[in-house]
Amino acid sequence: MKMTGVRTLVSVLASVAALGVSAADNPSAVYIQRTMKTLEASTAERPAHVRVLFYGQSITAQAWTQTVQKQLEKRYPTAQFEFRNAAIGGYTSEVLIRTADHDLYPWYPDLLFFHVYGPTDKYEEIVRRVRERTSAEIVLWTSHLSANEKPDELLKQADARTLKILEVADRYHTLKIDLRKKWCEYLVANSLAVTNLLSDSVHLKPAGCDVYAQFIGEELVRVPGAEGDPASSGTITTVAATGPAVKIGADGSLTLTFVGNRVVAVSDGAGASGAKARVLLDGKPMDTVKELWAVTRPSVGPAGIWMPAVNNIGFEQAPVEEAWTLTCLPDSTPDGKKIHYKVAGSVTGEDGEGWSTERFVSRSGRAVIEPSDWRVAWTLGYKKATLPEGFQVTWKAVPMFCRTYEPKPAGARTLLVQGCSNGLHTLTLVPEGGALGIAAFVVHAPAATVTGK
Repeated sequence: MKMTGVRTLVSVLASVAALGVSAADNPSAVYIQRTMKTLEASTAERPAHVRVLFYGQSITAQAWTQTVQKQLEKRYPTAQFEFRNAAIGGYTSEVLIRTADHDLYPWYPDLLFFHVYGPTDKYEEIVRRVRERTSAEIVLWTSHLSANEKPDELLKQADARTLKILEVADRYHTLKIDLRKKWCEYLVANSLAVTNLLSDSVHLKPAGCDVYAQFIGEELVRVPGAEGDPASSGTITTVAATGPAVKIGADGSLTLTFVGNRVVAVSDGAGASGAKARVLLDGKPMDTVKELWAVTRPSVGPAGIWMPAVNNIGFEQAPVEEAWTLTCLPDSTPDGKKIHYKVAGSVTGEDGEGWSTERFVSRSGRAVIEPSDWRVAWTLGYKKATLPEGFQVTWKAVPMFCRTYEPKPAGARTLLVQGCSNGLHTLTLVPEGGALGIAAFVVHAPAATVTGK
């Protein structure tokens, strides 16, 4: 079959896919029903707010993800989506597990689409951490076929990696899509070679992206009456500012008692001009709480590479809000295998020197780099280049909390705190200068334990 014929057939199948599949086709659809119910209930007057993250490597960076986004936007025109694709080409699970500290958990999606190659134990560990640190519902799927695989054989016997992904999906109660099986059936039914949908040994042609988007998108269905699975994905609860969980003090302060690790304020637009409020967690300022800080993904490596120069920047002491710069020094080796460098924060100042072959902890404890997280030597070898003189890596330390709340337009959402222990807390807003105009608080609580067989 010619590719024009394939694309015509894809268009026909896409029309059929718009009708969706039923829960009987895929019972695991119940595990994304908090998100689907929220979207179905969205109206122009009360729009749903949904954060959607695609994470993985090059396949998850391809155009099929944009098609799925457009499908969701078309199906739910009143919903206010925040889409992000943070996939990194070439990063298998043992590497992506390091960048996830910057890209995944701090962004805290409502719905996560996740696929990555590499060791399945690291794959599973990423899923487990999502369950522990966020209230995200998760979509997992098996891989499409690469050029040297045979669909007829795989339909008879699934490979070990496929079985492991299906097992992880069952254990962590995620939407489970056996895309690999669908792919095999599609190729066999239409007498197509595996390569008809591929641009190389594994990446997708436009027609392949169409099929991929269809096989993912058709599984995103609403199961009437289903509420999701709080035992695994946790809960997202909206608490009215006038409700019993919020105590109003004599000074006009608002104290929310909650169980969870993330709270967002929703504005009613009626705040007083010039008003503001100090925000306290458990009665205290949050700057010194290490868990409430995040580091952005470090900048890319040399020679025009798309991958981070360093996969993970940690910290032993609570950061301050600032920009950081790592500068490679002249006695570094040209191949990047032994880099001598210095680091400095825009607030902290000069904070020490280190070597890429050794663990580095800055003088302030606000920057920690493991030798295994350096990617520069790999980059230079891949690009057949040498280390540029004075090459720099940059990142930022950012708070996952709000020190001072100020009134916002109606419907605006403000992150008040994220990353605290998943337990009982109080969040207090102490106002100055008038009403704050907060209509409600949205409380996110990861599940305390992950269940599954």
